Amino acid sequence: MTIGLPALSGLDARVAEDGTWHGLWRSAEVDHQFWLSDPPPGTKKAYVVILPVDALLEHRAEAVLRFWRTLMGRPNGERHHALPAQTRDRHILILRTLDGRTDGASYRKLAETLLGFHGNKTAWESDPRKNQARRLVADGTHYMRGGYRELLHYPVRLPRR
Repeated sequence: MTIGLPALSGLDARVAEDGTWHGLWRSAEVDHQFWLSDPPPGTKKAYVVILPVDALLEHRAEAVLRFWRTLMGRPNGERHHALPAQTRDRHILILRTLDGRTDGASYRKLAETLLGFHGNKTAWESDPRKNQARRLVADGTHYMRGGYRELLHYPVRLPRR
């Protein structure tokens, strides 16, 4: 199959300082990112995809399949590595608690607003939502300080550098 990359509608392409060609193609349903060692010719050409065999191979192979399906006019299909609904909802809660805490709200106020706590000081001291609010803020702080990168290649856990 031959492709005329420069002729793709919605393509944003740039040549980097090192001479590589970086492209972002916005199709109707999904954005595709790619780079080439040399700028593409003005005519259609057949391309070869080289994928490193590493921890992110599944993600890269899935991205290549989505790109090919879009080129062929086929539906993209289901993403295999999407966050489960429960995990996604927890991350939304993490962001809300972190926002509240950075705006000066107390853990108790966060628990009242987001976790449904209602009670007096004695009940608050023994309620599990006290620790839940603290964990949510701690997780949010972790993501804010760079841990968000873990979400980019979910469910793969890369080794720490």
